[in-house]
Amino acid sequence: MYLWDSNILRHYGEEHPTLHHNVQRVSWAEIAIPSVVVAEVLRGRCEFALKAPPEKAALAHSLLVETQKYLTQFNQLLFDDKCAKALEELKRQHKAHKKYADLMIAAMAKVGKHVVVTRNQKDFENFLPPNQLANWIDIEPT
Repeated sequence: MYLWDSNILRHYGEEHPTLHHNVQRVSWAEIAIPSVVVAEVLRGRCEFALKAPPEKAALAHSLLVETQKYLTQFNQLLFDDKCAKALEELKRQHKAHKKYADLMIAAMAKVGKHVVVTRNQKDFENFLPPNQLANWIDIEPT
């Protein structure tokens, strides 16, 4: 399974050409959005919807609903108890790492032996071996 980081989801929505070429190399069933990424994306939309000034409130709520609908086109992989145990181990090993969501995604990849697709491979290279990382934005398909 290929787990998309939030930056890949954003580039997909922007119809990035290299990403779309890479997507065509695999079955859509092999691509998933981690529930961590779903939470990140919805958190931003929810905060905007709840804090928007009156002149932007209607737009904020419209964007929230659009985002929810947009996310339904993707397989979503749930962070579960096995992932929580892997996360505990990663936290012990990497106490200084500040990006908790990255640790959660790495734990999901470790447990399921998935590949994390991200433009920010440096965020994950201390947690996952190179064969579990892919950059579908800057690397053309072969």
